[in-house]
Amino acid sequence: MNLPLSPLRLALNALSSGETEAALPLLRQCLDRGEDAVLAGLNLGIALTNLGRLAEAVPHLQAARAALPHLAEPRFRLGQIAGQQQRIAAARDLFNEALMLQSDHVMSMAGLAMLEEGQGNADDARQWVAQAMLLEPDEPGLLLMHARLFGDAASCRALLSQRLGGVEAAQLAAMQLDIEELREAAAAAPLEWRWQAALGLALLAAEELEPGFAALRLACILADDAPELEALLGLQLAGQNRHAEAEPLLAAGIAASHGNANLRASHALTLLRLNRLEEARLAFEAAIADFGPQPELICNLALTLSNQGLQDESLRISDEGGNTVASLGCRMGIQPYHPIEGSAAALHRTARRLGAALPHPVAAPHPPGFDPERRLRVGFFSGHLGHHPVGWLTLSAIEALPEAEIEVACYSLKPKNDVLAQRFHARAELWRELQPRLDNAALAAAIRADHPDIVVDMGGHGEGGRVTALAQRAAPVQIKWVGAQSATTGVPAMDWMLTDAWETPPGSEAHYTEALLRMPDGYACYTPPPWAPPVAALPALSRGHITFGCFNNLSKITPEVLTAWGRILASLPWARLVLRTHALSDPPTRARLITRAAAAGMPVERLELHGPASHEALLAAYNDIDIALDPFPYAGGLTACEALWMGVPLVAMAGSSFAGRHAVSHLNNIGLGHWVTEDVEGYVARAVAAAHDLPALAELRAGMRARMKSSPLMDAPRFATNFAAALRHAWRLRCAQTQSGAGSAK
Repeated sequence: MNLPLSPLRLALNALSSGETEAALPLLRQCLDRGEDAVLAGLNLGIALTNLGRLAEAVPHLQAARAALPHLAEPRFRLGQIAGQQQRIAAARDLFNEALMLQSDHVMSMAGLAMLEEGQGNADDARQWVAQAMLLEPDEPGLLLMHARLFGDAASCRALLSQRLGGVEAAQLAAMQLDIEELREAAAAAPLEWRWQAALGLALLAAEELEPGFAALRLACILADDAPELEALLGLQLAGQNRHAEAEPLLAAGIAASHGNANLRASHALTLLRLNRLEEARLAFEAAIADFGPQPELICNLALTLSNQGLQDESLRISDEGGNTVASLGCRMGIQPYHPIEGSAAALHRTARRLGAALPHPVAAPHPPGFDPERRLRVGFFSGHLGHHPVGWLTLSAIEALPEAEIEVACYSLKPKNDVLAQRFHARAELWRELQPRLDNAALAAAIRADHPDIVVDMGGHGEGGRVTALAQRAAPVQIKWVGAQSATTGVPAMDWMLTDAWETPPGSEAHYTEALLRMPDGYACYTPPPWAPPVAALPALSRGHITFGCFNNLSKITPEVLTAWGRILASLPWARLVLRTHALSDPPTRARLITRAAAAGMPVERLELHGPASHEALLAAYNDIDIALDPFPYAGGLTACEALWMGVPLVAMAGSSFAGRHAVSHLNNIGLGHWVTEDVEGYVARAVAAAHDLPALAELRAGMRARMKSSPLMDAPRFATNFAAALRHAWRLRCAQTQSGAGSAK
């Protein structure tokens, strides 16, 4: 007579057949009934770990650890989870505890090797791998680690030739073997996906993008139903900003390997890039629950919440990262949007905390010397040297710098090939593509090797910015300019903030860790895009009502802004308000904004919401707007310039931070300083008054482009002359300080 199998036996059979999800209710049934509870709990913890549900797994593994004091396995599994959560000391202790109970526990040795490798302790990692291989010399994972740690190209070739090692073997081959060898191997074994994958990765690393992606796609076809390989293709596509192609591949990879922290983080980031913000928020929250509050996850969740217009939540999440450089840099990137903490004083406090966490190195020797009048090498450091606010607000000025006085060097963190990028390339006498994966010290050293006299940061604490690398001092003079130029940087080695008297009026000095290098006109020089359409007639004349507009991102739309806009619309029952930004393509984010607007007293039936558009279509949409409403406390920078170029005047309110005064500078530089207000009452009154004077609006609109073209805001030769003089002033001061033995401008 065959007795029915117990729930535990059925669960173990399911696990051995790869049916992990099916085993879960059986294991829980054992726990509920108290039947084989200890082993059921251990296997439930292991199963949940394999599914990537780490937060659920930990209590079961901890219970097994307590109930099975002589068993290594629960210690090893908890060590794995601690390692994935970057709790390095805890992981090391747990692996060692497992080895104390079972000295030949090979996987704990491998776990320690991976920890030491991740911490840069290559010699210790090699020792652990060598010890493990004495016990299991043919284990593919150990062979792979050995090949990687010892730079053993022969072992790498052997793994692929024997069809061992999976995706990681292909990744290693791409790094250790040259492209021609990989081409020959792939041709010799045309049906072996590992060689094709390795070749594809090597081609991508050599920036042969389309051949590289073609080889990877062929590898996916040859492997047939290989989600791990498809996920690798997804990661590479995401790295090239091809997020729409990457997302389904990453999602499929996660379905097969939910415990892959890198895959989960990359997928969440891809959702963010696609403006699927609510999905991104949930994905980041789930990853944090499983892998712990890792700084990158915390920062990206904070950025997602900020993009949804949730300033309080964003700032609260960013604080969970603690006082690390990464976390404080993230806070400096999102804090300027906050209605209270976005003040100059509050930003200065955070910047000082960041500065205290950064290194304060001694200035390196500067072989070119300190002749105050010689030609200067000025390096522009950014990941945005192309179509980006950085490009539109700096390029014409850089192009116009006097070549006899200034050698332009560009240090790019992100390759671009658009029209503006080509113009940057054409003006630069020296161009370096820097790898953003370099740490701060290596990044600064790479710039320092060219001996620039001055480095101008154009990334700040914004997305893709690496201003904290300049704490390592890449040049004798360092200046912050456009590019997340929202407040003081807090970087101790940042000598100057390029500014003007409207951005930083007298008395602002106390809120900056840099000295203020004031330009006589504005701090930026606007280049309008050639595809901007002609300015249309004032739409209110044909429509019979005023249409206000704001095309800024939702990060800038605070509750206070919504309340002010509600007051404006309440005063003008015939008026409408149009908002247009990428985040509004996300239905949950859109619905939340409508709820927030209604709570702020806005008549939402007169609110019109639009998602993203091409740059040309975005500019054309201003032909439907009569008056632009600038947000606060983070004002529009490029957005303000674009509204004005399209003939749309801007109602602005002066804030205390650099970010809060962008429009103040732009409006004053085109002779429209009277459109700047000092408080909400003035802001509402200015908008309402302007709406009642259609003839004045029509006249202003018709002459706006001529006004801008003749203003300092678009006078590139004038700006470049003043900019060159400012750079020379900063250099002369450094030369004088060097000769006298004094410190920086601060």
